[in-house]
Amino acid sequence: MRVLGWLAAAGTLPYLTLKLTWLSGGTAGMTDPALLAEPAIVVGNAVTFAMDLVVIVLALALTHRWGDRLPVWLVLLPMWVGTGFLVPMAISIMPAITVETLTGGARSVAFEPWLQPLVYGGFAWQGVFLCVAFGAHAARRWSGLVTAVEPPAPGLVPFLRVVTAGGCVMAGASALLHLVVGLTAGSAVALGVEAVNAALAIAGAAGVAALVRTRPVSRWAAVAAAWTGSAAMFAWGLYTVTVGMTTTALGGGSDAAAGGAQLTGLLGGFALAVAGMLALVGAGESRSA
Repeated sequence: MRVLGWLAAAGTLPYLTLKLTWLSGGTAGMTDPALLAEPAIVVGNAVTFAMDLVVIVLALALTHRWGDRLPVWLVLLPMWVGTGFLVPMAISIMPAITVETLTGGARSVAFEPWLQPLVYGGFAWQGVFLCVAFGAHAARRWSGLVTAVEPPAPGLVPFLRVVTAGGCVMAGASALLHLVVGLTAGSAVALGVEAVNAALAIAGAAGVAALVRTRPVSRWAAVAAAWTGSAAMFAWGLYTVTVGMTTTALGGGSDAAAGGAQLTGLLGGFALAVAGMLALVGAGESRSA
């Protein structure tokens, strides 16, 4: 178990080294060094540097006994957001960047060609080992809660149905818009990335719906789908909306479909996470009543 934590932590080294270089005045990997002086970029680099430090702490907490003593929210919240960022990087973004690098496809005007494969390769590495470590931690710590098939407490049912329905509608809209973006991008690589985004949104909605119905074929599979799908929608929706509000070159621009996909994903991911949590915790309260 402990080796998983250290392996996940090792995946942060390329990103941390790069961010520390930039924050110290270096310009490695940049084709437009002046961009690093923009206030929004400086703040963004500091925040993302701190976020990767959190990954190290989280990876060690998941694989050492002292992590079992941490409050539940202190483990679940950063892990949920981290899952949302890292899983898409591992299964779609990193493969897409690899294909584009090997074929000489579209490249960022802000970065040297080697930078994105290095950074996203580190993210993919983190995602694999962090998620495996979290799965083992969750199985040891919360297996009883996950496997218990009980209806939620009666008082929660009306609210739970409304939140679930809203989350599923937003997830469906996000999935549809992602497919629209992919189909109109004119690139098979972009279509592949957007198809994965759509699949994650549908998986999140299906997982939560299964948990709410309390009759999933596999309780663990339903939880994994709900967790990963809602996290991906929320994390990337929040990131994209935040970056879109900046005026830097990295903020870029997006069409209505792309913006709508991320905004509905942000709202749907949050709603599905709330519904999934209530379905699990509410069932526990019903069982203990």
